[in-house]
Amino acid sequence: MGRIVDNKPMKLTEDQIKKIFKKYDVNNDNQLSKEELKKAFHYLGSIIPGIRANRGLHHADANKDGVVDEGEMNELVKYAVGLGFKVKA
Repeated sequence: MGRIVDNKPMKLTEDQIKKIFKKYDVNNDNQLSKEELKKAFHYLGSIIPGIRANRGLHHADANKDGVVDEGEMNELVKYAVGLGFKVKA
């Protein structure tokens, strides 16, 4: 996924984060539910994944249907990148 340079964790790229979110679309409906988002944020290392899932929905769910679909994914990714998740050693 990413590389560790000089033993410093590197921030994940937008592409890497998007791939992680898509991996957590467990029912393959091209939408991320709050529970799927919570699991993805947990994987990313969030200590408050439930809150991150709620905030991610708030930032990305433009049509307020309770899920993040493909058209809303970029806003979710921007939100997650802004949190500064790093590659785990």
